[in-house]
Amino acid sequence: MPAERAYLDWNASAPLRPEGRQALLDALDRFGNPSSPHREGREARALLESSREEVAGFLGCEPSEVVFTSGGTEANNLALRSLASAAQTRSWASTRLEHRSVLRPLEALSRGGRRACWLEAGEDGRAEAAGLDSGVGFGVVQAANQETGAVQPLEDFRQMFEGLGVPWYCDAVQAWGRIHLRAAEIGCATASLSAHKLGGPKGVGALYVRRGTPMDPILLGGPQERERRAGTENLAGIASLAAVCRAAAADWEGDARWAAGLRDRAVSGAKEIFPLLWENGPKAPHLRLPNTANLSFPGLEGEVLVQALDLEGVAVSAGSACASGALEPSHVLRAMGLPDWRVKSAIRVSLGPATAAEDIDRFLAALGRVVQRLAK
Repeated sequence: MPAERAYLDWNASAPLRPEGRQALLDALDRFGNPSSPHREGREARALLESSREEVAGFLGCEPSEVVFTSGGTEANNLALRSLASAAQTRSWASTRLEHRSVLRPLEALSRGGRRACWLEAGEDGRAEAAGLDSGVGFGVVQAANQETGAVQPLEDFRQMFEGLGVPWYCDAVQAWGRIHLRAAEIGCATASLSAHKLGGPKGVGALYVRRGTPMDPILLGGPQERERRAGTENLAGIASLAAVCRAAAADWEGDARWAAGLRDRAVSGAKEIFPLLWENGPKAPHLRLPNTANLSFPGLEGEVLVQALDLEGVAVSAGSACASGALEPSHVLRAMGLPDWRVKSAIRVSLGPATAAEDIDRFLAALGRVVQRLAK
């Protein structure tokens, strides 16, 4: 195994940014409870609220509209529970492209008697904002897909849901810091953020909640987060989240250009190695995340490719992890209507600001060895 590795799985989790690490360590000294009235508690409260202001600035909303959570999954569940509780009708609209932490709660709502209205998705991985009637209670549409990088037509969905007079939720975890995105401009009632996708620690995130949107808390107890999420706040994690938001906002356009250049180099190099390769997702660069490539290798198995590349010192991904830890064919690619051979032979390559040209060199060299070996 090579002494150094190339990490190309940023959509799963990003390496901890130096700014996030330092903020995390510094905040560990603020041991007071933010709800306590003494000096230690006031110091912790001050850090909590300054971090909230930082995150709100990044999201493009008011500090009072930020609810800190344990990550994207909790934010998704809290948003969906709240929208379902407040809905005037027992139906909802979404796409089969969503992350499992969105699909599973929606499936639970269906088992409880609510009606699902599935929106169509094209072969490019973008959902279609059409085909809904006035009976829908709320909508759910992601900002960008975790597997293909497809950026959804959010303005079309905003107009559609506003026309129907129903609120909607946006899982924006993969989009923040990679494309231009402002909560107030999206037009959704709620939107999620996860620290570890931006280079922060795992176990902390946030939910944007537009002013006036009713919340039905999952966690009950104290009055934290304006009674929208009980429990002592993860102060160190929240401070780190604020730091990585600040770092991501500093030059997200430059980071996006850098990632896009490396992504294109990885794809073109892979095509030279394997001419039959297929790209899955939007062809136009402005319709996809700049850091993501989903590639199918006809005649090979995506899971085998992932394992073989791992042994060569390169981390990529394929499919999604199920409860057993094994990989299963991508539900996203299936929702796009792709044939089985493209679904089963797909891998995802995702990059970030710290990805180096040498990482792409290492990936292509490893891919060449792996393909030659598997072709035999």
